[in-house]
Amino acid sequence: MDRLQKQQRVDRLREEIASAQGLIVAGHLGLSVKETQELRAEIRKAGASLRVVKNTLARLSFSGTDMEIVSDHLTGANLIAFGEDPVAPAKALVAVAKEKKERLVIKAGVLGGKLLSEADVVALSKLPSIDEMRAKLLGTFQAPAQGFVRQLNAPAQSLVTVLSARKDKLEEGA
Repeated sequence: MDRLQKQQRVDRLREEIASAQGLIVAGHLGLSVKETQELRAEIRKAGASLRVVKNTLARLSFSGTDMEIVSDHLTGANLIAFGEDPVAPAKALVAVAKEKKERLVIKAGVLGGKLLSEADVVALSKLPSIDEMRAKLLGTFQAPAQGFVRQLNAPAQSLVTVLSARKDKLEEGA
């Protein structure tokens, strides 16, 4: 790979991580190509991206960004997972790391310019995703309105119930 191609790869990775809220570095020792493709598909399904990049190119891509603090953990064969939702790649990587034990090891992560340890990444993976949080928030907003509508509907519902019971009683007597 010549110098121009390397610079293009560095620039492309820098553009991709520019919009990322979080980034995770994981070491992959002995993962087959098929397993890596499955992992990539799982990460993509979660709305994130996965890259296998040479460490020197990754360091160059990270320089001058919030992700630069993870550069010390770039040793050996690494995967870099990132996305706008920092929880999504963490969930996918932690799930696969549990299956692949020693062949996929989470090394570190970055969230909001702060370095995350392996334990921090595991804790991050247990949080709800942005979509789950939005759904919960929407449910919280809708709950008072639904309760209000139920209260408005209650007197009419009670009247219908009383009239129905009276009708049934009259039919029994007839």
